[in-house]
Amino acid sequence: MRGRNPMAYRFFLHAHMTCTTCGFFALFFAILAGCGDNVIRESQRDRHRSGIPLTKVVDPGENELFQPPDKVLQKIDQKAPHEPADAYGDSKAKKPKDYVSLNGSIFVDWKKPKAAILLSGLLDGYVEPCGCAGLENQKGGLNRRMALVELLKEKEWPLAAIDLGGMVRRFGPQAAIKYQVAIDAHRILGYEAIGLGTHDLQLPSQTLLSQLTPEGKSPFVSANVRSIFDEDFGLIQRYRVIKVGGMRIGVTQVLGETFAENLQNADYEYQPPETALEPIVKRLKSEKCDLLILLANTTVEEARSLGETFTDFNYVVVAGDSDPPPPEPEAIQPHVQLIELGHKGMYVGVLGLYENPQQVRYQRIPLDGRFKDTDSITRLFAAYQDQLRTQGLAGLALQANPHPTGRQFVGSETCADCHSDAYEIWEATPHSHATETLIKLPLGRQYDPECLSCHVTGWEPQEYYPFTSGYEDQEKTPHLFGNGCENCHGGGAAHVAAENGDVDVDEEELTRLRDQMHVTLQQAEKNICVRCHDLDNSPEFEFKTYWPHVAH
Repeated sequence: MRGRNPMAYRFFLHAHMTCTTCGFFALFFAILAGCGDNVIRESQRDRHRSGIPLTKVVDPGENELFQPPDKVLQKIDQKAPHEPADAYGDSKAKKPKDYVSLNGSIFVDWKKPKAAILLSGLLDGYVEPCGCAGLENQKGGLNRRMALVELLKEKEWPLAAIDLGGMVRRFGPQAAIKYQVAIDAHRILGYEAIGLGTHDLQLPSQTLLSQLTPEGKSPFVSANVRSIFDEDFGLIQRYRVIKVGGMRIGVTQVLGETFAENLQNADYEYQPPETALEPIVKRLKSEKCDLLILLANTTVEEARSLGETFTDFNYVVVAGDSDPPPPEPEAIQPHVQLIELGHKGMYVGVLGLYENPQQVRYQRIPLDGRFKDTDSITRLFAAYQDQLRTQGLAGLALQANPHPTGRQFVGSETCADCHSDAYEIWEATPHSHATETLIKLPLGRQYDPECLSCHVTGWEPQEYYPFTSGYEDQEKTPHLFGNGCENCHGGGAAHVAAENGDVDVDEEELTRLRDQMHVTLQQAEKNICVRCHDLDNSPEFEFKTYWPHVAH
């Protein structure tokens, strides 16, 4: 297919994938993105602008995108003992955070650099701040990263942005949609080179191919991963030379052997990093670069080893083992520095380059609440939520699976027929309003499986899929609104049927069905609550502190 028009090929690919993958990948060809070529030149009009075309987005103010049915609205409008804000740490009652005191100042005593390099990586699917509770305590998110970029542009710093890869941590339709959103956001942010992580490469190669611009440009770079589409379309470039601030920055990326063990996609060919880097380093040196950067999607040990072997690189950038990551680079050779960025996009790094190479500066930046949401990324997230709404559970390939116990769900109101005292306590807690919380958010999340799993009844909370007879949608299963009784006690259908006399059971079976609904405090603390109140979503959770508020 060499020489074939890339746009014409994309239309062919669209039609092919629509018939072979149930049509869900057709979504990506309406939202195409790409960037750069081997030598990226600055634009005098806007040196930070990337070559990726703009994604069509929707206005987050268009409430009809997230308008629930009338009967749901009536339920939401009922005065509740707890507003959704309570589930986010009662933010209305808390004083504004002093983020500088908490996480430190940034760019103290920095002079304007000749060039600044924004370093990021291992987003791991966290396109928004990590978690959903205690938002003011969370770090990360592409909205905040955009606010940082806008700050640097206001300072008129010549800026280039590069990412070591690892945009998603799952695979399947939602992961593919989220990958598209992440790449689109990086286009808006102005990224010049994007590496590839293991989970990125588990997605169909057509997902990456859809990022090519009509001119055939791609944002992807890797020295040791090749695609079946490279020969015809240059999907993955071996390296990039970025021109910024009058400097030439050479960039390449590798996927480490440890992570590559999990790579199972015949569309890609893998080489050991050492084998692939040797000729690439020679080519980069011939480009007369002022600085060489290796983006290492590897373990820290592998990154150090590569820095010790390939001493022409000035910086080796890796996610690392610790959060927060170290505040300063680590010297692994006299002229080779190791930079760790951490996980989930909570931190980024900025290299400040000056005329005198000895004056280089580095700043680790926590993406905390000092960075506010931006219109451009918020619109992109609104489009993402609308795509999830349009796809629905079926379009996201989320089929209901039987619960491991085989039990089925009836809803908390059915429990109230006999357990009225416990129900009244539950109804007065944020658990009962968990679904309304999603609906009332500025960008509704009630169609997002990653949010639904802990905000409705009858879902697997860590794997993001519904159980048989679990919540489906607002119209079909309004009785499963909220994080209900059965999320902790298990599905109660058989128990209810036996108690109501709908089935004939003996006394022994009746007792067994009652006993299986019982949960001890020890079980709740060790195995149940933490499935939703985990480190990401509820970092301040302590069972002994929270339990008195829901004790029943």
